Amino acid sequence: MFKVSSFLKICFSLLILFSLNAHASLMADCNASANEVNKISPKKLDSITTLLSAVCTNDGGSVTLVYKNNLSTPVTQSQINSLKPGMLDSWCTDPLLKPLINSLNIRYMYSDTSGRKLGQVDLNKRECR
Repeated sequence: MFKVSSFLKICFSLLILFSLNAHASLMADCNASANEVNKISPKKLDSITTLLSAVCTNDGGSVTLVYKNNLSTPVTQSQINSLKPGMLDSWCTDPLLKPLINSLNIRYMYSDTSGRKLGQVDLNKRECR
């Protein structure tokens, strides 16, 4: 006879398996997006910003698409933070970007021309309004 506890163990195992497969799929989707960005990198975005590359990371169970940028002018984390509202507006409303932020976290990392980290901006779907 099939016990309820056995049934719960099977359900729990299937849930874990589904979660791992979903996570692997997210990582694969993220890597595909990063590969597309890397095909055109490095790319000058504006007068001081160059997109160097994109990578995907696994941050404690969530997948993050990281854009690595170089700035030719020194800036502070406070100045970088001032970019966040515009970034969120784009990611949360653009029909091409919204599906990504609904699945992945987004991180913009900024370094100076010598590679020293200047700051970063993290975005996720919970911040969309």
